[in-house]
Amino acid sequence: MAKADEAALKKRARAMLVAMTDRAHWIYALPREAFAATCARLEAEGLRCEETADEGRVVRFGEDDACRFVVMDSEPFDATLLDGSGADAVRLLKVLVDEHGFLPQSVIWETALDVGHPKEASIALRMLAHMMVAWDEDFLDLFLLHLASPDAVARHEAVMAVTLAAMVARDVAPALKLLDEAQSREKYPKLSETIGEAVRALRQVGGLPIDLVS
Repeated sequence: MAKADEAALKKRARAMLVAMTDRAHWIYALPREAFAATCARLEAEGLRCEETADEGRVVRFGEDDACRFVVMDSEPFDATLLDGSGADAVRLLKVLVDEHGFLPQSVIWETALDVGHPKEASIALRMLAHMMVAWDEDFLDLFLLHLASPDAVARHEAVMAVTLAAMVARDVAPALKLLDEAQSREKYPKLSETIGEAVRALRQVGGLPIDLVS
């Protein structure tokens, strides 16, 4: 995938929004300092806190499928990830985004495409994986770009991102194809083993037969 211009980046952001809207599942990156205020706002709006995890850094809200939220304080992303789903979530999403602002998806895409800076690009790729509710050709090309990096650390991060994206999209088939291709090229035994573990985990999630030998 060639470095995209501003118009192409905004087109990618719009495509992500369309996919999220089609599935009534939206994920935004808010400023990290918005975490506590976001949780407080959801509670004030009458959503029940159902569960906390990771020492309180992940909080789940909601009582039914019409309006559910997950709020995550992410130190690696220096952001608060806001995950809202259900037909009734739109109003609150707008309130929270208007109150706190958000990191535009076009900016995240621009960073992810800048593979000349592998650390920052890998972080952006993982953030996009958190937001990817559906596979498309541009996402496939982006993951391929990172899986083919000459930097072994960047390839490892790409494997993790592909696995996460499959979980978020609830569709493992494209991820399995990407990982199979990556494993066929991988020269580092440890990373090849990591890819194999990711493949087995995704096949299990997808209810597919698992090769217990390899």
